[in-house]
Amino acid sequence: MGLLKALFGLGGTPAKKKKSLRKGKRVGGGFVPTEMSGSAASIVLTDIDGAGGDKITENLADIFGAISDVAVYRRTQAIRLNPKAPLFNALQEGVRTGADWLREEEADLLVWGGTVDLGTAVELRFLPVGAAEGAASTFGPLDHLTLPIPMPRDLYKLILVSAMGSLLPIHRGGRKKLAAVLEGEMKDLEKVWDSPPHLEPPHLASCLTCYGNVCLSLWRVGAKKYLAKGLKAYQDAVKTVNKSEDLLQWALAQNHFADGLQMKSTQDADPDALAAAAAAYREVADALGRDNYPNEYALALINTAMVLYKIGNKETTPARLKESAQAFESALAAFDVELNPGRWAEAMNGYGTVMLALAERAQGPELAAKAVDAFKQALDIRKKELVPLLWAQTANNLGAACFALAKRQPSPQLVADAQKYFSGASEIYRAAGNQKRVIVIEKNLQRVKQMARGA
Repeated sequence: MGLLKALFGLGGTPAKKKKSLRKGKRVGGGFVPTEMSGSAASIVLTDIDGAGGDKITENLADIFGAISDVAVYRRTQAIRLNPKAPLFNALQEGVRTGADWLREEEADLLVWGGTVDLGTAVELRFLPVGAAEGAASTFGPLDHLTLPIPMPRDLYKLILVSAMGSLLPIHRGGRKKLAAVLEGEMKDLEKVWDSPPHLEPPHLASCLTCYGNVCLSLWRVGAKKYLAKGLKAYQDAVKTVNKSEDLLQWALAQNHFADGLQMKSTQDADPDALAAAAAAYREVADALGRDNYPNEYALALINTAMVLYKIGNKETTPARLKESAQAFESALAAFDVELNPGRWAEAMNGYGTVMLALAERAQGPELAAKAVDAFKQALDIRKKELVPLLWAQTANNLGAACFALAKRQPSPQLVADAQKYFSGASEIYRAAGNQKRVIVIEKNLQRVKQMARGA
């Protein structure tokens, strides 16, 4: 699977090579210098939808093809967003189509988009294979790079670094190499922001947000100095866009700003940054509202809940954990599981984790029972054969919840279930080489076996 498999370690074991449905031609070679990997990255560039899309597609092909060592392919098909559907719904359908094309081509990245504002601007989106398969990426479905037509040449570099920044390696060697390449490309781009190009506020906010995303990607691969630059870019984007005129762009920049605050709390051990992140996510949810943007609202609440859990898990009182649980419940009630089952399962797993934490502070079985139910619902989506590591994460949690419930409501079946799920999770983590996680699970498994012997 090209770069992600050979260098970054994402993508897993590729399926048997299918006959390519790629139409058109290979338009260039490279993206990552040859010293990074013996395998080139592969980018599938779709036709850009809308008025003037053909010329934009050719321009993008030239931009990507001019860089050394990536295989760039044209797919003479466009992903067309349904204008009658809510934006989130339309984007999720587009992502599903893009994910199918990535699998067909065994490619690393899909670049797609369409012209907007009567053909005076273009929105570009980046879908890495890891994100298509459920892995975390700085660039999400709502992220877009909006540029006027004709595209300013001094922002070509932003297109390139956005594509590179959407790829998140998991191996240390890959992280270092990607950081070196991205930092080299960013030096030229940083000069642009010393005297920003004249762009309409929505376009500038989009560019600043994508620039911030690349900075956070660099932070994730070890270039810590870029965190402050990313936070400033998001703040500038929030200030640039008129909240009342372009709520979604404001919400996107504000949401990413909260992401950066979480990273700052980790980097600096700063609890105030974590509290500020929770407040920023909550502000996004409140601004969007359930009635107007139910799924975007739900995603913002999920982020709020996850941060509140981090805070509450370190406090002696359960107040923050209860707030987290309430946020999860509101989010899950609003979220359409069919649109984004992976994200829904992540949220349900998070809700179960909060319930389990609350159960550990209470004597009764009710909270532990809610945790068991939540983890079981998450496993309905996180199938072992499809996403083994995510299955193992939730199975381990379910084992802990069954054990906690068995202590409060003795049941041979609960003890057997705890043993089954712990054993299954241990097997997956052992196969993945995560020995630290295996050691912890095996200790818990021994506790369950002791309970079984005492029953």
